[in-house]
Amino acid sequence: MKEIRLGRVLVGNRHKRGITQDELAAYLGVSKAAVSKWETGMTYPDITLLPQLAAYFNTALACSKHLRIVQVF
Repeated sequence: MKEIRLGRVLVGNRHKRGITQDELAAYLGVSKAAVSKWETGMTYPDITLLPQLAAYFNTALACSKHLRIVQVF
């Protein structure tokens, strides 16, 4: 099974937008600690937050055998 590197994607998109973990956490209604854990790979966000994350970063979720996050231009 292929590992999902969601943390790297989150950090990269957050830096591109120039926002802090606090700002992302406030938008999603979670703690800064939760965002930090997602970015370090300690935990993953609740699956119900994925569409909200994708919309915030103007990305799309592609589900098949493996979850992929696709940048929308």
